[in-house]
Amino acid sequence: MKKNISKIHYEVLDKKKLNLLNQLAPLVKNFVLSGGTALSLQIKHRQSFDFDFFSKTEIPADFLARLKKGIKISSVLVNKPEELTIYDENDIKISFICYPFFKPTDLIKLHNGIKLFSIKEIAAQKAYTIGRRGTYRDYFDIYAILCGQYLTLKKIIKVAEEIYDEIFNPKLFLEQLVYFNDLTNFEIIPVKGSDKTPNPEEVKSFLENEVKEVLKDWK
Repeated sequence: MKKNISKIHYEVLDKKKLNLLNQLAPLVKNFVLSGGTALSLQIKHRQSFDFDFFSKTEIPADFLARLKKGIKISSVLVNKPEELTIYDENDIKISFICYPFFKPTDLIKLHNGIKLFSIKEIAAQKAYTIGRRGTYRDYFDIYAILCGQYLTLKKIIKVAEEIYDEIFNPKLFLEQLVYFNDLTNFEIIPVKGSDKTPNPEEVKSFLENEVKEVLKDWK
């Protein structure tokens, strides 16, 4: 059930975001792009507005100064060794995060040299986040991966266990995956020319069926 990624979908980025990504390229050689943007570049499932870069080491003390030489920064939201979050001149949010579970095995490289986590690694990150209460976008991303048959739910759990070891709880993840009661902001903006975006009820129903199949095999 694994689809091959035949191309990178640069069309999910508008001109400002694509220009920013190119400007960032020489500055982020020690980082890997993750999150919804990295996933959408691979499967074209929704628009994403932020850039999340992960590193296995803390953010260098002089990194902000180096960034300012390459891009125009309008504000700094967080500036700590474990995270630097900024907004550029076009209010695009960019985060640089020290990620202690950094175990990339299958990186994707863009034309400008920027590296992306693979679908399976992003899926595992989303599973870990959902187990600790994520946003609706995280649920939608898992839905898109499963619905597009890029991975099975069992495979996502397996990869998450390999990356996060005992701190990932598969049972808790499955429970949270079908619990929508405290989620807010259900807006998903589709990519131009893509199929109709399912509503939250459709997403929840699909995920419930997927979870039932996994639990049935676990009994």
